[in-house]
Amino acid sequence: MVEHAARELHHFYHLSRLALSTMTGSNQPSLFDNPDSASEVNADPVEFVYQRTDLATVEVRRSKRAKRNITAYRDNEKTVVTVPTRMAKRDIDAYVEELVTRLDDRDERLSSQKLLEQRARKLSLKYLDQDLFRTHSVPVTIRWVTNQNSRWGSCTPADGAIRLSHRMQRMPNFVIDSVIFHELIHLLITDHSPAFYELMQRYPEHEKAKAYLDGYSHAQQHFTAE
Repeated sequence: MVEHAARELHHFYHLSRLALSTMTGSNQPSLFDNPDSASEVNADPVEFVYQRTDLATVEVRRSKRAKRNITAYRDNEKTVVTVPTRMAKRDIDAYVEELVTRLDDRDERLSSQKLLEQRARKLSLKYLDQDLFRTHSVPVTIRWVTNQNSRWGSCTPADGAIRLSHRMQRMPNFVIDSVIFHELIHLLITDHSPAFYELMQRYPEHEKAKAYLDGYSHAQQHFTAE
């Protein structure tokens, strides 16, 4: 289950960093756009529609450290609300609804195609010294899709289409940005040659993001509900 996967990410992050240190150049496998899953790119992409959080799935954690503060955050596909240990249940429900609604409002805005394009433009300008949405030979589009379950992102340079897996929607920003940047580079370099990774290394949290996704995938595959 995803809940178990999330708990193990920290452990696998360190294991993945160790593994990454032994991989170099074009021999380094891509966890972003697995070449074995080309059929997903050929299939018609299914547009992502943001789903509001089901309040019944929210995990409420009582914390001795939370004397007065109540916080809500995403733990990958899970939403967690921390409350003071002694807070009455009747008071918790109202806070959960308010805070989760705020999270949903924020995430729904960030999932819009307009903001996604703005995010990609900033990465392109900052790390590639150009705005690929203007300089690429054909118009560039970027969107979330729901039919990519064995890869995190994909790019078709011929038509300028970049697709991101909806599974990343609630992952940390540095992970999403790393995948976006990875696919932006594919507009310039179609393979995973040394030249590709030379550009990829310009993104300072590239290896950290790869380790995160590697640990997430490993945990999902190997941890089941107790």
